[in-house]
Amino acid sequence: MKLKAIILCTSLSMLCGMMMAPASAADIRYISNGDWLVPSGWQGGVIPGTADTARMNWGDNTVTLAGTAPDVNRIQMGVDESGTLEINSGGSIATIQDVFAGNNGPVTGTLRVNDGGVLNVGRILWAANSSAATNGIIEINSGGTVNVASHLWLGTVGPATIDISGTLNQTGGILGMGTSNAGSPSGGTATMNILDGGLLSLNNIAPGTSIQDGSSINLFGSGQITLPGDFVGTLTNYANANKLSGNGVPGLSNLAIDFGSTSPGLTTVRAVAIPEPSSAALMLGVAASGLLLRRRRAKR
Repeated sequence: MKLKAIILCTSLSMLCGMMMAPASAADIRYISNGDWLVPSGWQGGVIPGTADTARMNWGDNTVTLAGTAPDVNRIQMGVDESGTLEINSGGSIATIQDVFAGNNGPVTGTLRVNDGGVLNVGRILWAANSSAATNGIIEINSGGTVNVASHLWLGTVGPATIDISGTLNQTGGILGMGTSNAGSPSGGTATMNILDGGLLSLNNIAPGTSIQDGSSINLFGSGQITLPGDFVGTLTNYANANKLSGNGVPGLSNLAIDFGSTSPGLTTVRAVAIPEPSSAALMLGVAASGLLLRRRRAKR
């Protein structure tokens, strides 16, 4: 009797263990174009979960998201084939680990976050990760938000372009453009454009090595960069090295870099618009032109 009880308990324990075991991780591609939340769009008919890598790499397909998706382990756009993820109004998703815009191969991986869309990256945001032929494109449009918990490795090995008129918010880690360690070049380049209304909220930037040669950050209109702490000297040096520009002009001439004046405890970088001639100056110019013309006529 005791033996039967022991066997029964052991069998139940094994069954419970099997039921509680986590599902095995899978790389799941989205087939053609379509809505993330439609199971039939995914290989195997299953929406990726927390153990899985979701891939947009089916003949340059576009996957859209306009609702709340289950968390996934990773997201990759561009793995051997090009692909795009577009997060629209009402769309939100979080990853446990990394997001890759351009993972590997001679492809283009595109991440686009539109007004009302939210992406929460649990670890690193990568762009142009694998080879010189891997292109990474990140577009965070007005009203779109991307939150990154760790590093920004942009233009790691290939070329990357990042356009921000919404918000890119980094809460940990460091910035790297053309580098995967914020210390030495890794072969790629990144161009980041902070457009009118855009915000790049960084956690940290290394002096001299976070923005490698060939990479740059360009601010336009009311776009701005913020950093916690005093980074005025570091950012001034990047501007002097022509790696920061304001309204298309490299260097310090069209930039305002200051600590604490806009927000306590923050270094802020803004573009400074080229002042337009005042109406009074214009009127004086017109008057002077008229006087010169009359003098010329009087001499004739």
